[in-house]
Amino acid sequence: MEVHRCRFVDYIPSAINALSFAPNTTRPILACGRANGDIEVWNPKHEWTLEKVIPGGKNTSVEALAWAHQTILTEDEDFWDSEREKQAAIKKLIKTPPRLFSAGLNAVVTEWDLTTLKPKRSVDSHGGAVWCMATNHANTILAVGCEDGCVRLFDIADGELAFIRSFDKQKTRILSLAWSQDDKHMVTGSANSSIYKWDVEAGRVVSRMTVDRVSGEDTLVWSVKVLSNGVIVSGDSLGHVKFWDGSNTTMIQSFNAHGADVLCLAVGKDATSVFSAGVDRKCNQYRFVEQPAPKMTGKNGKNGKNGSVTGKTEMVTKWILTGSRRFHSHDVRALALDESRNVDALVSGGVDVTMVVCSAAQFLENNQRRLTYVPQRPVVSFSKSKRLLLCRQERGVKVWRLGKSAAAVLPFSEIEIGAHMDLIEPQQAMLEMTFKDDRNLTASALSEDGHWIAVADVEEIKLFRVDEHPSHPGKLMVRKQRSFPGVRGTGAHYLAFTPDSTRLVVASTDSNVVVVDISQWESGKFDILRRFGQHRGTDGKDLESMDVDEEDITGEHDQVETVILMSVSADGQWLATGDLKNRIFVFNLDTLQHHATLPVFDAPITALQFHPYSPTLVIPTASNVFYLFNIETRRLTDWSREFSSDKQFPTKFLGLKDKIQGIAFNPARKNTLLVWGANYICHVDLEQGVGDRNAILNVGKRKRVDRAQDQLRKQQRERRMKKYADLGIVPMPELESGNAVVVLEGKKARKVYAASTNSTEEEKTEDINFQLLHKFQPLMFVDFVEDNSLVVVELPFIKILSSLPPSYYRASYGT
Repeated sequence: MEVHRCRFVDYIPSAINALSFAPNTTRPILACGRANGDIEVWNPKHEWTLEKVIPGGKNTSVEALAWAHQTILTEDEDFWDSEREKQAAIKKLIKTPPRLFSAGLNAVVTEWDLTTLKPKRSVDSHGGAVWCMATNHANTILAVGCEDGCVRLFDIADGELAFIRSFDKQKTRILSLAWSQDDKHMVTGSANSSIYKWDVEAGRVVSRMTVDRVSGEDTLVWSVKVLSNGVIVSGDSLGHVKFWDGSNTTMIQSFNAHGADVLCLAVGKDATSVFSAGVDRKCNQYRFVEQPAPKMTGKNGKNGKNGSVTGKTEMVTKWILTGSRRFHSHDVRALALDESRNVDALVSGGVDVTMVVCSAAQFLENNQRRLTYVPQRPVVSFSKSKRLLLCRQERGVKVWRLGKSAAAVLPFSEIEIGAHMDLIEPQQAMLEMTFKDDRNLTASALSEDGHWIAVADVEEIKLFRVDEHPSHPGKLMVRKQRSFPGVRGTGAHYLAFTPDSTRLVVASTDSNVVVVDISQWESGKFDILRRFGQHRGTDGKDLESMDVDEEDITGEHDQVETVILMSVSADGQWLATGDLKNRIFVFNLDTLQHHATLPVFDAPITALQFHPYSPTLVIPTASNVFYLFNIETRRLTDWSREFSSDKQFPTKFLGLKDKIQGIAFNPARKNTLLVWGANYICHVDLEQGVGDRNAILNVGKRKRVDRAQDQLRKQQRERRMKKYADLGIVPMPELESGNAVVVLEGKKARKVYAASTNSTEEEKTEDINFQLLHKFQPLMFVDFVEDNSLVVVELPFIKILSSLPPSYYRASYGT
């Protein structure tokens, strides 16, 4: 098989600046804020699944994140007519999804709509750049630390976001803050070597704690936390982690555990564990433990009062540094901790763009999990007929034309995996488009004929016509279709062209699926053929025009969900869409009607792909089980009903940490498919069963083993031939086949049977269907151009490292 390894795609993920778990009163989810303004929402279930990405924009680096989930009522007792009504209101409040807030150096505090992925509310910080942010334990007040030295409070109770008041102004910026357990006090870390304890009601400083200074320069207190027992923990730019008594603000202990700035802290709920990380890449764990009290001796050498005269050893409790680990190659900027039994995770992230998850309970013993840094949602589009590859970036797209290789001299089965083939035509960068909008792109698509490019953000959809320049052959000419109306002023989460390039399908930010006719573009006419509202819970009340009032299609609020997946069949007849509620709908594009609603699967869906040669939809899930659904019969296929189960699929395949991100079909082998994730490609034959659950074939390893066995057999045959020649055995042509019978000439005639080198020595291997290949990684895209010609887009980590600044290094003595 010919493989086009594409490493020329310019896609560099952004650094991680902030991490935050949602409160334990709601489902476990993690928000990850990046330097480009994007916010990722991860679900720890099913080995960490990415649910959605809230797009950022220019100069919107996320510096702080905070979740809020209110569970207490703010109304007076007299407001409720009965206790039953009050309890019903509390239950409704608990069922309400959590709210997500972000802030950064653009001086804006934003609450996000987690369905449309747009800003829901935004307020000015009134104090410049926001360095830190935290909600109180009641989740009713949001505190932000600003550049101008003020802490400002915002009311977030009952869905509000309104400014309340400011604390007394300090002469330096507020870098970190934390609430006390009773929400009556607050602790802030500043850029003037000080930690302040505040009275929240009065808005004034109660006491001040001072950290060490070097050469008269101010020390930056990057992080502060307050434990449930009132102990204050701080991390500063000298690499010190200090523990303070929260009542009298005196220092208890100090650790010089880091070689450079301590940028982040994470604390356990039981006040016995603390984690710190920073510029030196180390992640340290501190535990509050009991230890024997030190023996006190007098001048005469006898034991004092704390000695062991009575035979009992006195115990004291203190903080100790239990150990450290290095997960990252660069600065660690954020830590998040969830100690609940079903999560048990310490998550870290920083400049090296990768999130690392390890067990909090067994921090020093268990291996870490490195979440993939490649996009979990498609950013690459491909035109097979034109051999064009499009990659979406933050605020632009690039298009390349694939190269062509010389014809293979040997059959592909005899060529070593990874062997290079000579190019007769190299890849060529054809087009680069950069947009002036400040918003990051959320979707893009390239038509099969290569003449259309569509891009979208959360506010707008743009359509471009691409043709060959008439006077410059080989160059492309791009024209924006200014008469394209978009979809009623909304953006899109997903875009797709039909195979005949006459229609554009849009999954809008308001969760409508819209079909647009682009065949009459020359006359400037773009008709909306149909608007489907199934993902809004409208129960099939399809909308035929863009003139329908939005209030008529609202539906139930809890039924509206973000559309994250879309696929169009190869014949252009079928359209499948999926959302975050795991609902999958199939539409007939010929009749423009809703065709089927698929059953809801237990695990989140990760991709949708139609089989190009049958009316079958392939549905991978986060459990690494994939299903095959026959669109015409509206039921699972026979193969899927028999084998699509976590009790049938190979155990090793189910245990792969990386989720299935896509499906590819080889036109030369129509009954097979390739499922691929970030670090693997797996070949599955749909004409065979699953086979032994405990067996899975590693293709690369098999090739190496086969070559080693062939070499061993060759050496054994050469040794036998030499031995027979030394003994005077008559050479026979059949000896080379391994089935020869040779006769020893001499006084004692006897027959010697040469050992067989083929069928008698071959190992009987059981037929294994799932064949894994780890040769190509990490993968962003996989698809076939033509028969036995595969395209893989890779993003090696070394390419990311080359774009990062130098990491921290301190020379040791003797090096």
